[in-house]
Amino acid sequence: MTTRTGGEWVVEALRAEGVRHVFGIPGVHNLAVYDALLRQRDIVHVLARHESGAAFMADGYARACGEPGVVVVTTGPGATNTLTPLAESYSGSVPVLCLMSDIASDLVGRDLGALHEVPNQIACFRPVTRWAELVADGRSIATSIAGAFDLLRTGRPGPVALSIPNDLLFGTSEGVVRSERAGRRPPCHVNEIAEAARRLAAAARPLIVAGGGVVSAGASAELLEVARRLGAPVITTVMGRGAISEADPLWHAVLPNKRATEEVFRDADVVLAAGCRFAARSTKGLLLNLAFAPHQTLIHMDLDATVIGRMFKPQLGIVGDAKNGLGGLAAVLDAGAPNSRWNRERLAALKTAASERYTPEVDGLLQALRSALPPDGILVNDQTGINYWAEWRYPVLAPRTFLYPVGSAVLGYAVPAAIGAQIARPGTPVVAVVGDGGFMFSVNELATAVKYRLPIAFLVMNDDRYGAIKWLQEQMFEGRWGEADLANPDFIALARAFGARGERVAAVAALPDALRAAFAADGPTVLELRMEVEPPWEM
Repeated sequence: MTTRTGGEWVVEALRAEGVRHVFGIPGVHNLAVYDALLRQRDIVHVLARHESGAAFMADGYARACGEPGVVVVTTGPGATNTLTPLAESYSGSVPVLCLMSDIASDLVGRDLGALHEVPNQIACFRPVTRWAELVADGRSIATSIAGAFDLLRTGRPGPVALSIPNDLLFGTSEGVVRSERAGRRPPCHVNEIAEAARRLAAAARPLIVAGGGVVSAGASAELLEVARRLGAPVITTVMGRGAISEADPLWHAVLPNKRATEEVFRDADVVLAAGCRFAARSTKGLLLNLAFAPHQTLIHMDLDATVIGRMFKPQLGIVGDAKNGLGGLAAVLDAGAPNSRWNRERLAALKTAASERYTPEVDGLLQALRSALPPDGILVNDQTGINYWAEWRYPVLAPRTFLYPVGSAVLGYAVPAAIGAQIARPGTPVVAVVGDGGFMFSVNELATAVKYRLPIAFLVMNDDRYGAIKWLQEQMFEGRWGEADLANPDFIALARAFGARGERVAAVAALPDALRAAFAADGPTVLELRMEVEPPWEM
């Protein structure tokens, strides 16, 4: 047993789990953690300008590299500022650990007006985390952090929140840090895999839906092998994009893209959904209204048993890791010529189907972004007209290269998430695409990108309004709209005031060269492109 301060136990426990980066802001109650961070070299701290930015950075970090993102914040408002980012991490199944200080342990729950007090602070976090717990004594700090990482490694990914009273952080206690990391994802049952293989092998038109669980499991190779052995088209969810390269002939479309997917779902006789929870936003949203007919067989494989059957009742449910399950299917399925009888010409026609609002100008912008980025380059999306099209139409060639706040559709995500992604994968080109409205939600984090000289390209799509909101108002209310027009700053002057590069891009044709110059710069670049883009929704 060793005696350390609570702050030291936090840092030692994180180091034992292999954490290399922490995002956060110091405050009076968590300074013991910062004192411990300052006295070591294994973990690099990234100083954000707002706690929401720090938590979005941790989210972007986790999505880009697959390792849990860690955010450290102080009591009360510092902690509650992370709630919106954690809500996005929860809905997107992104592994984030939020470590927050709390008021002194003898004051918790008493509502006495302590500095920064939020009565029962940890209760705020239970709706948006997989696990949220108040640490009861200093000896439990290291073991609680170890338990959080065990949960992140073995279960469905998502945020975990630990609240540590400040007297425990500053005080000393005995404890122990484990020397070996524990936990692995549960395998799928071999009998269920055999039954799934039997049904899929007998299918005339098998279809695969790959979700974020395939990406988090690192199961891209297994997915592609199963698809090839079946001759099955692959539809990916938004979180599953990149699980199979979208240049592969077997990739078909993104789940909520109704024009491309609705008929394919209707024609499939056996559907294998792997690592996919069939979220309502994608299956019962503004376009696709998915349903399965009685004659269709749904095989649903997921690490989280609670999502199986929540939206659609499967004929066969399989609980377990997607890499293990898809690998088992690949081992059982015949390696010969597939038996599927899909009409490939019809699939090809559906794959490119789009509404008349998918204009050559919109397509040109997406292709310009794709041409400027290498296959492993990262596109970080916010919420604006072109991002709604990118959700379906931007070609994603590798996993963890398309970051999109699909769960909460939150504004202000892209700027800090791009910072997290760049830190997770240094040397990889990163571009954040934001609207003029969304950029102003988190423009303060441009100072963080400048501080750490991160060569991120921030592309601001400027139409002087919340363009998607204006479009929705016009559709819903006979052309009336209001309170969506914006008074914007001079974005280029603003960028330069922060110490970043700034450039107005005169036309889409000039964008690839501007992006390449940004990726080669010694710090961030703000690019402004004036362009109006209508969203793809059909009312």
